Amino acid sequence: MKAEELKNQGNVCYAAGDYAGAEKFYTQAIIKDSTNAAFFTNRALVRLRMDMYNQVIDDCLKAIDLVPSSLKAYSYLGQAQLKLGHPNEALSSTLRAYELAIAQRSPSVGTIAATCLEVKKKRWELSEQRRRARECNLAMRNARLILFFAPRPGTLEKIQTLEDVFGKAEAERCGKREVPDYLIDNITFSVMLDPVITKHGHSYDRVTLLDHLKRSPTDPLTRETLTEKDLRPNLALKAACEAFLKENGWAVDW
Repeated sequence: MKAEELKNQGNVCYAAGDYAGAEKFYTQAIIKDSTNAAFFTNRALVRLRMDMYNQVIDDCLKAIDLVPSSLKAYSYLGQAQLKLGHPNEALSSTLRAYELAIAQRSPSVGTIAATCLEVKKKRWELSEQRRRARECNLAMRNARLILFFAPRPGTLEKIQTLEDVFGKAEAERCGKREVPDYLIDNITFSVMLDPVITKHGHSYDRVTLLDHLKRSPTDPLTRETLTEKDLRPNLALKAACEAFLKENGWAVDW
């Protein structure tokens, strides 16, 4: 069979849920023609379903070498990197997929935007886990040092009291920190500073949306026509963002 026919057979297997069969046919298609990026992205997708994440990355990188603007390759690459526990790389790949989706007016832009937010949340969660462990371990170490260097009568009780007080004061700071989804811009995926609302009911940070409109006069999510005249300040959301940032200064770096 020709390479295209092998790919079509792979598509039939994939639709039927036969991922192993699909991978076999896509691999045969690649052997016949290793210059077709679609063969690599098709195999990357089926390998995602088979949890073969390292192989997914290999396929995506090959597809990107062949077609640098491959939306599917960057999207699958980001998903595989996230599964392997590399959120920084995953965010870079997924943001590139999002940029390509906007430029190509892909109907998948909304799905990719949701993936970008998921990746950023995962990156933040991993950072938060390390922070909480570091701060709580430091508190315990300091208490033990005091006990070691001041072994006087009553010290143990004082240390216990210190730990109780410190624990209550640090409970919130050592706890989980999250940013509500409604405060996040759908272009930069950061907390909005000056949100505006479109005629379609979506809110974005003013600066990033205006920058987008210079490249494409459309709503980034709905792809409907949009101009600067269609924007209105979202004062309620701006007040919510300002209040959240005032109480949670760390969110600037979210």
